[in-house]
Amino acid sequence: MQVTRTLKLKFHRLNVVKASMFAETTIACTELANELLKMPIKERKKLTTAKVVTSLKSALANQVIRQVSGDAGKRTKEFKLLPPEINYQNWQLFKKGETYSVSFPTLQGVKRVPIEVKSNHWQSLIDRLLSGDKTISKGTLKLYSKKGKWYALVSCQVEVPDKNSNNRIGVDRGQNLLATAVPKQGFGLLFSGKQVKHRRRQFQKRRQLLQKSKKYRAAKKLEQKENRWMRAVNHTISRRIVNFADSRDADLVLEDLSGCRETMKQSKKSRADNGESRHAWAYYDLQTKLEYKQTINGRRVHYRPPHYTSKTSSVNGIIGTRNDNWFKCTSGATLQSDFNAGRNLAIWDYRSCPIDSRKAESVMDSANMSGGVIGSPPNLMNAVQGRAEHVQLSLFDCTSY
Repeated sequence: MQVTRTLKLKFHRLNVVKASMFAETTIACTELANELLKMPIKERKKLTTAKVVTSLKSALANQVIRQVSGDAGKRTKEFKLLPPEINYQNWQLFKKGETYSVSFPTLQGVKRVPIEVKSNHWQSLIDRLLSGDKTISKGTLKLYSKKGKWYALVSCQVEVPDKNSNNRIGVDRGQNLLATAVPKQGFGLLFSGKQVKHRRRQFQKRRQLLQKSKKYRAAKKLEQKENRWMRAVNHTISRRIVNFADSRDADLVLEDLSGCRETMKQSKKSRADNGESRHAWAYYDLQTKLEYKQTINGRRVHYRPPHYTSKTSSVNGIIGTRNDNWFKCTSGATLQSDFNAGRNLAIWDYRSCPIDSRKAESVMDSANMSGGVIGSPPNLMNAVQGRAEHVQLSLFDCTSY
């Protein structure tokens, strides 16, 4: 399995001269890209650096031509800012003592600039690149500026060995509990959403006050701050779930929540409250983080239909009663509803028949039987032709899990 990693490396003590050089290179790339966007897409694909008039070096100009001739050029009519991107053949990593540096072309030729490597994990990847490890290869380098600080975004392709496993951990996502990770047997992880709801309401009130005062720029910055905070929360949750799955040698099973904001009914009052609104629910961000972290570990994320996972008992597979945060089974067992849903996802592939009560299907059919069983099958069936005894069926025998 090949995984693409992107390392965000800050330039170490970058002086004003080099910072202005990077800014000029960015402007030159943007101007060239906008000029090329005026041409038809078919003509752009035939371009070479010999046919382009620009102050950029050929390595940079070639990459701009590739970008505007690809999907990026099809999606936009004009770039506000196009960060310089350098092909893997035209940049190089160096290490002298404990100092790492990177060289790449600019408007004023090839420059070598020291970088900061703060993460131990990133340092191990860079050391593997420098040592010529065949399980890792260079990608592109992109110059990136944020709040006056310049970074090198270095991509690399890493070969990760596949870890095939039949073990499963079900992850139920929600708003009262952001995530509930449950194995087939034993205890799980529960992440409360109480503080998230409280903070979202605080952000909403502050934004409303700023909008009433017509401070729209400040309101936008506050919204970006909220998004960064929520992404950090999801990073922490996903990391703990993936570590939990790795310790149990298991893949993850999630509900397929595609289009849930349209299919899940919600009152106007709840929708106006950011603590309860489905539109403020960052379930997809958590999903993407779980996916790429599992991929880094060589494991997979599986998806199953979400129907009746919270209303079906993980003990016997029969639809029971859900009352807010609690689920009551027909057998008398009472379970936390999200924990029950997570357990259902974990044992989904081990059931004799799937949970899908949207339609009645023949779950038990045989040429030697008079007919199939429609809906929820009973445990006791009539005698099979030619036999005097009864056939005992246990379709949802979860005691061994």
